Amino acid sequence: MEHGMLIHQFFDYHTRRNPEHQCLLFQGKSFNYAAIAAESIRIANGLRDQGIDRNDRVATLCENCPEVLTIILACSRIGAVAVPLNYRLAAPEVAYILNDAQAKILIAPDMALVDLLTSIRPLADPALPIIAASAQGAENWQHWLSQYQDTAQFTDEIDANAGILQLYTSGTTGRPKGVVSSQRNIIALYISSSTSVSVKAGPGTRDLVCAPNFHIGGVGTLLLPVLAGASVVLHSSFNPMAVVDDLEKHKIDNMFIVPAMIMAILDYVPNIEQRDFSSLRQLLYGASPISTGLLERALKIFKCDFYQCYGMTETTGTIVSLSPEDHIRALRDQPELLQSCGRPQAGVEVKVVDAQGNTLGIGETGELLIHSEANMLCYYNREQATAETLQDGWIHTGDSALIDEHGYIFLRDRIKDMIVSGGENIYPIEIENILSQHPAIGDVAVIGVPCTKFGETPLACVVLKPEQSLDEAEMIEFCRGQLAGYKIPRQLKIFDVLPRNPSGKLLKKDLRMPFWEGHARGIN
Repeated sequence: MEHGMLIHQFFDYHTRRNPEHQCLLFQGKSFNYAAIAAESIRIANGLRDQGIDRNDRVATLCENCPEVLTIILACSRIGAVAVPLNYRLAAPEVAYILNDAQAKILIAPDMALVDLLTSIRPLADPALPIIAASAQGAENWQHWLSQYQDTAQFTDEIDANAGILQLYTSGTTGRPKGVVSSQRNIIALYISSSTSVSVKAGPGTRDLVCAPNFHIGGVGTLLLPVLAGASVVLHSSFNPMAVVDDLEKHKIDNMFIVPAMIMAILDYVPNIEQRDFSSLRQLLYGASPISTGLLERALKIFKCDFYQCYGMTETTGTIVSLSPEDHIRALRDQPELLQSCGRPQAGVEVKVVDAQGNTLGIGETGELLIHSEANMLCYYNREQATAETLQDGWIHTGDSALIDEHGYIFLRDRIKDMIVSGGENIYPIEIENILSQHPAIGDVAVIGVPCTKFGETPLACVVLKPEQSLDEAEMIEFCRGQLAGYKIPRQLKIFDVLPRNPSGKLLKKDLRMPFWEGHARGIN
């Protein structure tokens, strides 16, 4: 067993120092550090009483809310593992995760998901205790909580390498897998992150969190400011108007969102130019690259530092970032920098390897591997998958990438998103970056579709801006001279909206599926 730092110890430190300091602001209610600490101890006592032991899984079903934090802290106190469920999935998918995680208890502390809970119940283990805000609970959440004291002596030694969070990957390949992150992983992420960004969270700073807390981008951005003693303005889900209002009203310093959210704010909030974002100092975005056009618009409006973050659930979040200086350079005279996800953060090592595992040189494309203290413990109960992804401490990301002479990492899309056309490798991101600059195009994804002559060929899936039109000839003409002939898509399909998962990642497999029925695809 290894003693080490635990997340509730950091939290308790701030509670002792600044008990009255605002920890969370949620739906107009303010919760100070003392209140959050007290509730987390109550929950820990309740879980103990319920027979929850070290390493047991505690599932939560809710939109973003204060209980996400109090339940994770409670789990930290008793050595249990929090499993936040993705409420955007269909009931059978949520039930699959509940059963896969072997959850010992399900807590549903808000009323927002009553219907989902009703549909999950018959699919879950009938013996599973459910504590919920609604009548669907075997026991009422508030009543259950009120039975327990907010004083406790948890004397158990908790191992720093024990699991604390189990998040399910979006399953871009098959069934979702439970990624187990340890206490040490979260602390490593905190140290690396606070060392690597210029605007540091602390007492007196405010973060706005609107990414879903069942996702590493959401739960990471909730935990990190709190570990630093800062305040978090928490949104139950993403709403562009509410985000803009709170940025102004609460003088937010820092926020993490995805490019699709930035686009929604700029496109749907009226009179966005007149709003006052002078307090915003830093904006972090991730899940996908940003186009030059969107970045220019966003910088004009927000006038703050932009960081692009790259990470995975398996690396407990961001381990590579593109700095504000890089963004400025990109707009000045190096647009290609925006295609880079940046350089490794403090304490992170990266390398690119070929199929045999040999390390490749500068500018050579292979699979990106990552070594850091934040690398996950394992996939829950998936020894084979863990052994494939985590080898000698290195995470095999499944991302194809090259590293240039300055250490910038350029993702070449998921290896499986690569289009192999007539023996040429085509990386969709190159085409998407060009098409995103077309005045009629609001959103774009490029996929490979079957082609008798070349095996596969690029198809542009496009969402048009209001009152705009586009045909194939115009698109081909626009790309000419900017892309090699074989890369230019000859086919165009117009969509109302492109499919994305909750973290904002494009679901290219959903776009590809209808085209590949009855075809064997050489890749994937």
